[in-house]
Amino acid sequence: MSDQQQNPDAPQDSGRPYTQPGQPHAQPGQPYAQPGQPYAQPGQPYGQPAQPYAVATPPYASGQTAPRPGSLGRTALIVAVSAAAVGLFFQIVTPFMYMSVGYQFVDLLSNLVNLIVLAGAGAGLVLGLIALRRPAPHLLAAVAIGVGGSAVVGTLVSWVSNLFYYFGF
Repeated sequence: MSDQQQNPDAPQDSGRPYTQPGQPHAQPGQPYAQPGQPYAQPGQPYGQPAQPYAVATPPYASGQTAPRPGSLGRTALIVAVSAAAVGLFFQIVTPFMYMSVGYQFVDLLSNLVNLIVLAGAGAGLVLGLIALRRPAPHLLAAVAIGVGGSAVVGTLVSWVSNLFYYFGF
């Protein structure tokens, strides 16, 4: 009979060290695993788990809270949407103002509101561009760029078309 048939409990010579029942099996090429510790990575001794990234100290004072990631993109979106909403609201209210106040006052007020919308949308556009360059979520910043850019272009096109009406082209 063969050696395996005579003693089935004998350890096999498979190139791996023999482990007792209940102990984790060692992987080939890695040090023996100890209970309760993960297998060591090549070049790392047992002990504390490896920290792949260094822990940086915050750039703010210890009494202050850390700024949340993506807050500039959120601010840009709020500024751009607010400016666009003011412009849309004034466009809805303008026909009613023509009937009650008169054309000259509404024309002056329209130019002032469009100037405020242009400044707010431009600020939202610039803040969105700055937020895109930061390592934070980019969705809100991208939406702010779209809303702010479309409001800026719409306001400028509106002023150019009004300019043609003033000169009588």
